[in-house]
Amino acid sequence: MEEPVEFSVCGYEIPAQLKTLWSIDNPGRRFFGRKNHGSLLHRAFRFFSWSDPPMTPRARVVLLGLLKRIRENEVQRRKERLCWFIILVVCVVMIWFV
Repeated sequence: MEEPVEFSVCGYEIPAQLKTLWSIDNPGRRFFGRKNHGSLLHRAFRFFSWSDPPMTPRARVVLLGLLKRIRENEVQRRKERLCWFIILVVCVVMIWFV
């Protein structure tokens, strides 16, 4: 995992953090930003700036395809774990009542 990167973007030295966006339009694209904390004072210090250049359309399609495949594999793995858990519970119950 990457270490958090911060830098100050104004004379008030309020750090902007490097974050990764996982939207359909910008999957994996990094940006520097500061949250809007709700108070009028903090709203004046909002900040957003891209760290990475835009992706090519082909790179976006490939990355989104890979992310979809990873999610599908994770769902399949959860189903398999649940199945094994149910089998284990059934075996324990059968042994307990026999």
